[in-house]
Amino acid sequence: MAYYMFMGSMQIPIPSPAISLRVNGNNETVNLLNKGEVNIIKTAGLSDISFKIMLPNANYPFNESLIFKSKKAKYYLDALEKMKINRQPFQFIVVRMKPNGTMLQMTNMKCTLEDYQVDEDAEEGFDAFVDISLKQWRDYGTKKIKLETDSEGNVKGTVEQNRDTGGKVAAQTVKASQGTTLQRIVKEQFGNTNNVFAIASLNKVAVPAALTVGQVLKMR
Repeated sequence: MAYYMFMGSMQIPIPSPAISLRVNGNNETVNLLNKGEVNIIKTAGLSDISFKIMLPNANYPFNESLIFKSKKAKYYLDALEKMKINRQPFQFIVVRMKPNGTMLQMTNMKCTLEDYQVDEDAEEGFDAFVDISLKQWRDYGTKKIKLETDSEGNVKGTVEQNRDTGGKVAAQTVKASQGTTLQRIVKEQFGNTNNVFAIASLNKVAVPAALTVGQVLKMR
């Protein structure tokens, strides 16, 4: 089974064999008179994802990277540090495919990098091992309030601007037209090219891709 994992534009070279996904609940238990405890069901909280990866310092045949097979552990550690410093959400994508190219499952979730721990053990060779913790990110809108006062000095608030932090919702499939590229299609569908490598692996095409007119590409 082919197995690909992405954090933004960074493809994990050797995907974790196990991923823990915890869906947190926000239900509230209260005591009602003559009823005792009851459970008030609320919208689920943000999910937590954790897994452990190996970052290679040697060439392995099971390295799943599409175009970065030559990159070593430091490249990925620098990328993780940059993610933490930038404090921006990214697409966490896991693609599972059968050997014949049929997709079994695709996880596509916007996340933030919460914590990561790097372990190195001389007995395990020269590779690095990283425990990663992600938190689901939900886009939200923010409103900017402009405060004004009337002639009597009373404060009044008016909405000046409404800003949506959400991204575009991609179509299920897209048909390639004359002269288009995979990067352009992904940008048009998602508003950015953060997950271009994930879409490439999903469709088994290279990056940059030479697309044929009428070629149907899966977006999710």
